[in-house]
Amino acid sequence: MNEPLRQKRSALSWIFYPICLAATVALFRTAPLTGNGYIWLYGGIAVLILFACRPDSALYAWPVADGSAAKAICGMLAALVTIAACVLPMDDLPLWNGEQPDHRNQYELMAEAILDGRIDLVYGDEQALARLENPYDPAEREESGVPFHWDHAYYEGHYYMYFGVVPVFLVFLPYRLLTGAALTTFHATQIFAALSVAGIFVLFHLLARLFFKNLNYSVYLALSVAFSVMSLWYSAAESALYTTAITAAIAVEVWSLYFFVRAVWGETRENRQVALAGIGALLGALAFGCRPPIALANLLVIPMLAAFLRQRKFTPRLLGKLVLAALPYVIVAAGLMLYNYARFGDALEFGQKYQLTTADQTQFGVTLGEETAARLAGGIASNFFAVGEITAAFPYLKPASVFFNFPILLLYVGIVRPAVWRKLRQNGLALFTTGLLLVATLITSMDILWTPYLLERYRMDIYFLMGIGCFIVIGLWYETGTPVQRKRLRTSTLILSVVTVLASALYYMHTVGINYPDVVHAAAQTLHLDGP
Repeated sequence: MNEPLRQKRSALSWIFYPICLAATVALFRTAPLTGNGYIWLYGGIAVLILFACRPDSALYAWPVADGSAAKAICGMLAALVTIAACVLPMDDLPLWNGEQPDHRNQYELMAEAILDGRIDLVYGDEQALARLENPYDPAEREESGVPFHWDHAYYEGHYYMYFGVVPVFLVFLPYRLLTGAALTTFHATQIFAALSVAGIFVLFHLLARLFFKNLNYSVYLALSVAFSVMSLWYSAAESALYTTAITAAIAVEVWSLYFFVRAVWGETRENRQVALAGIGALLGALAFGCRPPIALANLLVIPMLAAFLRQRKFTPRLLGKLVLAALPYVIVAAGLMLYNYARFGDALEFGQKYQLTTADQTQFGVTLGEETAARLAGGIASNFFAVGEITAAFPYLKPASVFFNFPILLLYVGIVRPAVWRKLRQNGLALFTTGLLLVATLITSMDILWTPYLLERYRMDIYFLMGIGCFIVIGLWYETGTPVQRKRLRTSTLILSVVTVLASALYYMHTVGINYPDVVHAAAQTLHLDGP
């Protein structure tokens, strides 16, 4: 291609990018939703990825390490559109957007309770359940007809918010104090989802810049978009309470890992490393007050600490600095334990045991034995490998398991490639990358042991961890491959990224299917199609 023609095509490409991005968002806000309307948004992202990664795209000439204003703008636009895809659908479902609050406004009520100097939720009917022999038995509650408040913790005649209290202090109380109004719960989920997407983009860029600088920028963008949507699509379908806790935990954990990675591998000055680790520790500790299973990701600090200590000579002074960096864990843990003790007389009880839900949670616990082992083995196998349904009717797919839902994660198998494993060991990433998969398995085990059955939203606990591990493996696979292998891996990754976005859209359709009448009505009102 001659130089003038190449420059002309490049200029036309950069004109097309913002037009494509704007059209994608515009379609979302204006297209009537007739059961599959949101496919415009996710489909638009898929088209954007395909166009951006077309054979003559300038992105192929950009390694991640190359500094360029055009590349930075492209990355920011991709992140903004991904955030839009994850948060904009949240306000169209009356069941979750505050129009029908039911039990889903606990965070709002908890903020008001704290301002009133209380830690319990007062409804005026607290003593109704006291008449039952076992208020935690759903069959006895149904038979008696006694009124109660679903998915609350109930203990000694008081209702408490079952869900982690940290989001109240992060967004609900500040908003209430600044504006004098209550923050509708789904708006908090939008905030945390946006922070999660931003964290994934930034963390992936840091990892690529540190360990696989030759990774093609198109692959970085595609994986950042795909793994963000993969990790957060469910929060768009059920955007209040449950996913508020989950997205809050994901947000603080992703940013915690970012600061820890910077501390261990991205910085050489010891005091700066300690400061960054302290920020990472604070964010990681806060996850325990959002959703405790996700907070188990803090175990990844162990392999990162091991990698850090291999860089430094261990001295009493260094030990003191590490203790200082870990201090946020102690402070946050003390606060959460005091909060738990004040409610339940047990510093380690977060409310799980006293939750009013579909099963008697007082009967759940961790016991050793063949039955527990069989339950764990079956649950883990099902959570990761169960085969779901593919139907001829829209939306075609029903979520079933981690690898069925998102086949792109099967690229994690690249970790067994000798060249990839050698690179992992050379960079001190071997324990960290395998740890991501092990922690995901541990979180799944906790979910199995402490819940009557696994729901799709519980897989949000681990999708982001699997995505981070898979990104590292793909990056080092690309770094160690031949030119032909790189081209094949790039093509496979881009195709699977598009499949991931589209699959997320279809799973979203399936999840919100029972609410289609509400969705269509909301869209009609937006477009003024239903008259005065």
